Parts: sequence; C-alpha cells; structure tokens
Amino acid sequence: MRRGDVGAVQRRASALLTLPSPLHEYQWEGVAFLCRNRAALLADEMGLGKTVQTAVALALMLSSGEGLRRALVVCPASLTSNWKSEMETWAPSLTVRRLAGDARNREALYLLPVPVLVGSYEQVRQDALDRIPTTCFDVVILDEAQRIKNRHSRTALACRLLAPKRSWALSATPLENSTDDIRAILRFLEPTNTEHMAEDELEEKLDELMLRRRKREVRAELPPVIVQDLRLTLTQAQRQCYDEVWEGRGRQWTRASELRSTSVQLLAMITKLKILCNFVRHEETSAKLDALNRVCGGAGSDARILVFSQFVNTIEWVAERTRWPVDVVTGAMNEGERMRAMQRFRDGITPRMLLVSLRAGGVGLNLGEATHVVLFDRWWNPAVEKQAIYRAHRFDREEPLHVVRFLVADTIEERIEQILVEKEQLFGEMVDGRSVTRTGFSEDELMRILDLGRFQIDNL
Repeated sequence: MRRGDVGAVQRRASALLTLPSPLHEYQWEGVAFLCRNRAALLADEMGLGKTVQTAVALALMLSSGEGLRRALVVCPASLTSNWKSEMETWAPSLTVRRLAGDARNREALYLLPVPVLVGSYEQVRQDALDRIPTTCFDVVILDEAQRIKNRHSRTALACRLLAPKRSWALSATPLENSTDDIRAILRFLEPTNTEHMAEDELEEKLDELMLRRRKREVRAELPPVIVQDLRLTLTQAQRQCYDEVWEGRGRQWTRASELRSTSVQLLAMITKLKILCNFVRHEETSAKLDALNRVCGGAGSDARILVFSQFVNTIEWVAERTRWPVDVVTGAMNEGERMRAMQRFRDGITPRMLLVSLRAGGVGLNLGEATHVVLFDRWWNPAVEKQAIYRAHRFDREEPLHVVRFLVADTIEERIEQILVEKEQLFGEMVDGRSVTRTGFSEDELMRILDLGRFQIDNL
C-alpha cells in the first residue's frame, strides 16, 4: 500500500467492513499508517481511539490476501475484555477469543486457528518460551507498550520471542522515565540492538516508525480539559505529625546509610510523608478530604467525579468518610467487581464519586461520563497521571472535563511537583519534539526531595 494513500484504505474498508459509525479523517490516517508498516508505533494522545484504529487496520490486513492469518493482542489484564468487545464492534468479521485457563488450555488456544487472540502480558511472559510456536502469529500488537520499557525484563524478552511478520505497538506514553523506554519499544518493533544507538539515530528511527497526533491538532472541536491546581494547608494535627517525621528523617538516613539500603529507605520515608499529606488516621483529619468535599459540593447535582490516589489505604479511608455516594476500584478487585463499580458510577444517582487507585485505573477505564477528575495525590510520573485523566476525555466527549490537582504547601509534594515538571518537559522534547535527553529517579534526586544533602555531609 502506497504511503499516504488514505483514500485507498477507505475504499477497501467500505467494500469489506461494516463499521458501526464513521471514523474521523485522522483515524483513517492511523489505519493507513498501520496497514502500510511492518513495524509501527501508534502514539496518539489518550482518547483519540487507538484501539478503534487498530481493530479496523487488523480487519483489513487479515483480509488482504497477503498471507496474514492470525493476530495476538497483548495488553494489561484489565483490558482484555475491553479489547475483545472493541474488536467485536469494529471488526465483526473476525473471530476473537480471550486467553484463559491454565497453561494447557492456553497452549491449545495458541494452536487453534482463531484469527485474533487477546492475552495479557503476564500470560505471554509465562508462555512465550515453550508454549507459543515462533511462527504462530503473523501480527502481534502490544497495547500500553510502555509495559516493556525494561528491555531486560522477562516480559520484554517474551514479547520479542514472538517474532511476527508485523509488530505494532500502541502507547500514548512511550516514554515514562527515560529514553531507555523508547529503546525497549523500538527493539520489539525491529530486532536490532538499540542500546548503543546514538541520539540522532534514535530520533531518526522514531520519525520512521512513530505516528503521534495530539488532540489540539486533530480534534479542535473536542471540549477542553480545564485544570485547576488547588494548594492546601495541612490541618494542625497533620502538620504536627508531618513535622515529627520530617525532623526525624536525618536519623533514618544515617541508619539506612549504615545498612546500605538507602534507596529503599528513602522511598519509605517519602511514602510515609506523602500519606501524612493525605490523612492522619488516628486524628481523623485531612485537609484534602475537606477540599474534596468542597469540590463535590460545588460540582453540581449531576456531577460524576473520578478521584485518583496512588494509595489504597487513602482510598479506603476516604470512602468510609465522604458523605457522597461512592464506589471504589483497586487492583485487588477482580474484573467483574471493577466492571460493576464502573457501571454504578455511570448509571447511579448523582452526585457521586468513583475512587480509583492510580495504577489500577490509569489504564483500562473508559469513563466519558465523568464530569470531574480529582488527583488526590501526585504520582511520580506525569505520563501515568495523564493516562488517568484521559480515561474520561474520550474522542466522543461533548462537555469540558474539569481536573483538580491537590497539592499541600510547604511539604515534599512541592518538591515532587518540580520533578514532575522536569519529566513532563522530557516527554514533550522526546516524543512531541524529538529532542533526546535523559532523566531518571536517582538516589540523589530522592535525597533532594527529602533535603538530605546536609545529613550526607555530616556523615562523611
């Protein structure tokens, strides 16, 4: 298929496929991009319909007569049902099965002539070495491809062992921490060693393999995301507990240095301080809970508010104390429990809240019904936060999305915010601007968050 021949793709799709609704022009461009490339990274911003574009492209490729017969979609476990549903909607001509059962059952599914299998990263990691024949799949699609960002991990190795004729990766955030994330994805797409690739070579390879569109470029009519940063002051009880831990961090650092477990101890100290910024259990007090109640009270009678926190204990604590109708989604829940909670959020009486652990809900939720998103605490990575926000900012949305980010003044949250700004700049330069730099969370940066430089000097 010739480069840029979007019209030919549309005509072929019109002849072969029955689509439930028309695609946007940029989505047809994405379909054509996937169809013409053996290796492709579709990096559209969240909410632009990467799954839809991939389903249509896959339906066209498996009916193209080019010897492509079977495809494997690899995604987070929480997304396997969503992928099966989307494939059935947008590619109804293809039979789709989810991988399920024990190792023997999965092995049988790999061998059955089912056009599309949908499995999780965990299943592929377990099976790739000795249960999946190397010529089993003609097309392999990695959704949320940043899951293989550690190229030395068993998951990344398992994905590379699949060796398909076509390799497609989908990720709105292909760079989460450093340029090593990009190198890992490129190594899956093309079996070349990217570890020592020079910066200009890496940039050139991205230009060749990646298609990225942003909402402001292709969907000007999409309602805006309105972001409000709400700076809070700790309650008296929170401030007292926080200051006690803060003042004692030097002693903990000294002990950690002696035990040579500094990074683990630094993260433990930061986590403890972050939780104190959220709430103090034995005092039943929280500046953030007070702020959340104010946000909910002013959001209107029809408000549906998504609240994200990285801490399950925070979610449980808030759920027990808020006066609004509330449901909870955490990683400990099974798929059925999560789906029922999301359905109650969509259909239940308003105003209401859905409290979600950031890691469990950053991917896999499609909740365009949400009117507001609240980031109760900040994750280390702005890419993960954006994934969470854009669960509600979908391409068929009609109303603006209001996002409120809590931040407690005069705490480590301000120091973490600065690092988030730096990481966001890196993502913009590398993925959107193609300028290559490096970053990461080093031990020195953790010490910077805790202002431990003077304690390190004292211990020399």
